[in-house]
Amino acid sequence: MTILNKEFEASKNHQTNKQDWLSAYWLGFKSPEQISRIRNTGVKPEILKHVGKAITIIPENFNPHKAVKRIYDQRALMIETGEGIDWAVAEALAFGTLLVEGNHVRLSGQDVQRGTFSHRHSVIHDQESGENYCPLGHVTINQNAELFTVSNSSLSEFGILGFELGYSMENPNSLVIWEAQFGDFSNGAR
Repeated sequence: MTILNKEFEASKNHQTNKQDWLSAYWLGFKSPEQISRIRNTGVKPEILKHVGKAITIIPENFNPHKAVKRIYDQRALMIETGEGIDWAVAEALAFGTLLVEGNHVRLSGQDVQRGTFSHRHSVIHDQESGENYCPLGHVTINQNAELFTVSNSSLSEFGILGFELGYSMENPNSLVIWEAQFGDFSNGAR
């Protein structure tokens, strides 16, 4: 507690140096003294349709669990009709459009491949061969497989959160997300 109080008091007189700004390290990032332009972040409907189709396709010879297959069929219907888009589909569409733009998307946390409440299913498993398939890894033709990373992590919140923070600081053009668990247990990273 003594260290925290000491640092809190020191922060009151802190003077920011230009080398502390992200623009000092990342090419193309503006400094706080520069004005950034506001740009439209919307996505054309045809791109959403393309991404939507890509994220609902399961390869022909792939044998997903029947409940997962049913979820993917429901998602395909949502994309086709544009109605009933749920959280998981909206999230996948957002990630997919970032991938189309060439941005890296990284998601980690306990059980993020399936989704804490079984909503995401970003990685599905063949019930016969045990193979994995990640539709977001196939949004564009010849997509770099490392452009979308979804990794289940251990229950070491401090370690994982620290790693993801460091990763985000070194990759300014990546969307880095650590999905925290909640309600199941009390942990130090919260």
